[in-house]
Amino acid sequence: MEETLIEEGESNREGGEVSPALIAVHPLEKSLAVSIGSELRVFDLIEDCSISLVDDSGGPLHSDSIRAICFGANGKLFASAGDDKLVKVWTTNPWRCISTVIAEKRVSAVAISHDGLFVSFADKFGVVWVTGTDGDHEAKEKASPLFGHYCSIITSLEFSPDGRFIVSADRDFKIRVTVFPKNPFSGAHEIQSFCLGHTEFVSCLSFVCTQEHPQGFLLSGSGDSTVRLWDVRSGSLLDTCEVGSEDSLSVMEKKRMYVLPLQISVPQLMAP
Repeated sequence: MEETLIEEGESNREGGEVSPALIAVHPLEKSLAVSIGSELRVFDLIEDCSISLVDDSGGPLHSDSIRAICFGANGKLFASAGDDKLVKVWTTNPWRCISTVIAEKRVSAVAISHDGLFVSFADKFGVVWVTGTDGDHEAKEKASPLFGHYCSIITSLEFSPDGRFIVSADRDFKIRVTVFPKNPFSGAHEIQSFCLGHTEFVSCLSFVCTQEHPQGFLLSGSGDSTVRLWDVRSGSLLDTCEVGSEDSLSVMEKKRMYVLPLQISVPQLMAP
């Protein structure tokens, strides 16, 4: 189980920009990670206590707003990244930072591959990068370009449950499904599909699986006040929830409310 909630936080000193408050839940609900501004805190949901974070990477600590946090599929790894151009990779048992990558630009999104071997992140220029979690210390601190969104800011990254695809969303309403290559350090050159239909920026992505469809379907939330369900292999739109704009709920909060109905409707949508 994992979700990211963006709310009002402290203001950015340079331009009055609001720093996000982010939340990520361990897939097995063992812990809860919260970031506000440059501060990252983790809480043990089983022992009901805070967890001390140790940084063994030798890199700098977060010094500016954290813009993206996520757990890996099995909860063994966690990543944090943001405006300080740092991408920090953490183990969760015990909690310690094992590598720090310094990006060329500010980072807007981050994702961990399902096998835990790679961390991908997107910068403010729309370039997606990849770094490894295995290997020597120097290798884990380098990143290679994977693909780009042509100067559109990427808002969300997700790996598909089967590990075959990496999905990226941007502020220009696009969702791109890219085949994740066996050697990602040489770049990802094969586009599987585009999921097109949103009329405003896409703010969040998440996969939902059922017993009948373990490969998963993609959920997307957008500033157009809709949550949409997609088949990433074909880019086909399967369902749309019109959330509406009559209240002040954030897009992500609205998405949370509609995840359960969309999960229930998946088998019905795919039934012959």
